[in-house]
Amino acid sequence: FKGLIKAISKGDVLVHHPFDSFRPVEAFVSGAVEDDAVIGIKQTLYRVGTRSPIVESLLEAAEEGKQVAVTVELKARFDESNNLVWARALERAGAHVSLGFPEMKVHCKLCLIVRREGNSIKTYAHIGTGNYNPTTARLYTDMGIFTADPDLCEDILNLFNFLTGFSKQREYKKLL
Repeated sequence: FKGLIKAISKGDVLVHHPFDSFRPVEAFVSGAVEDDAVIGIKQTLYRVGTRSPIVESLLEAAEEGKQVAVTVELKARFDESNNLVWARALERAGAHVSLGFPEMKVHCKLCLIVRREGNSIKTYAHIGTGNYNPTTARLYTDMGIFTADPDLCEDILNLFNFLTGFSKQREYKKLL
């Protein structure tokens, strides 16, 4: 995890699945659980599968007292009941869970790690076209980017505030 954070700090890292391994995406979340400097994880979940290392990491983070905020889309065709099961498990573990909006489908794939570094807070993000599902990551062609770009991470933080009901902001600097 710390090697990934170091690489992201130097510049954006592009991944192209299934040609690049999905493991760094899973390590991004699981490493955040183990890192004492990480104070929060925010993530969107669309189709994660019945067995999900990423959701298991989010559950562990919430149980350990890290701030976990998750937007779970219930309108994921054929995965609605599975997503509801995960949403309830995350709530029981102490995560803040929002279930999307009736008037729109939350199809974005985002993960934001909030980390204390010295006397400041730094954010790291993953943005992807694919689902946070290790099985489909080996089948479908998707792109992802890891970034520490301050403007982009601020936009992602503001989007999570919107998705979880803490903001009405709908305009962003870099995030389309």
